[in-house]
This record gives sequence, structure tokens and C-alpha cells, in this order.
Amino acid sequence: MNKRYLVIMSIWVGLIVGLYCMLYQFIPFPAKNLIWVTFVSLPIYFGAGAKPQEFPHYFCSMIAGVIWAFIYLGGINWFIQMGVGVPLTMLIVVGVITAVLCAIHLIITANTWFNKLPIMFGTIAVLFHTNGQDLLTVTATLTGGLIVGLLCTVGTNWLSKALIKDPA
Repeated sequence: MNKRYLVIMSIWVGLIVGLYCMLYQFIPFPAKNLIWVTFVSLPIYFGAGAKPQEFPHYFCSMIAGVIWAFIYLGGINWFIQMGVGVPLTMLIVVGVITAVLCAIHLIITANTWFNKLPIMFGTIAVLFHTNGQDLLTVTATLTGGLIVGLLCTVGTNWLSKALIKDPA
């Protein structure tokens, strides 16, 4: 990539992210302190170089991540309530569920819209951090990050074609 392309990309991404963060302040979410969640899903999509047509894969995989997060949280809670220590609970629950999650999404759903493990694990991490609370705000903000990533990709591609003859 040439420097001109990188400058155009930097300005475009800065503009889109800045506008998003400004607009986010006007959305009546119950939890206003979750804008950071955007910066989990945004780099997973944009940083991975996802193509615009992959957006449904990332979105559906994010929703799968929400479901998996509640399976993890439920399993952890159940083992702890049964009196199993936290270290052993984490080994059993996280180890088993992660193996199942990976097997399902790398083998069974590999050719479907549920095949993007990075966004699943990013979503799980966010829901671990929030303990599954504020699900609507978390899901909407993760989606917002994916949309910003999509806009960054589409806008950068369009601007580079419009303003640069040879983007290589």
C-alpha cells in the first residue's frame, strides 16, 4: 500500500469513527458507559480485512457469540453453585465449551454465516466483562462496531479507487 492510500484510509476511518462516537451519545441506551464495546467488534471486522459481503457472517457469528456467552456463564454459575472451586470450574466449563464451540463452528457450520470465531470470542469476552448484563446495549454496540468496520472498508475502497490510480 502506498502512503497516499494510507493517508486517505486514516482520514476516512478517523472521520467515520468520530461521527459514530458523537452519534452514540444521542442514543438512549440504558448503559452509556459501553461505547468501548464498539472497539472490540470494529477491529475484529475491519482489522481482519473483511470483505463487505462477509458482513452477514460477522453479524450472525456475533449473535452466536451472545448465545455461547450465556452457555459459558450458565455453566460457570452452575458449577460454582455445586461447590466446585473456581479454578476447576474454569478448566472444565471453559475447556469443554470452547472445544465444542470450535468443533461446531470450524466443522459443522464452517460454510455458513456462523463461521467467524474471532467475533464470537470477542462477543464472549464483552459479555464476560459485563456479566451478561445490558444485553441490548452490548449487542447494539457490537453491531455498531461491525457497521463502522463495514463503512471503513467500503469507504476506504471507494476513496482509493476514486483518488488513486494505482493503490498498490
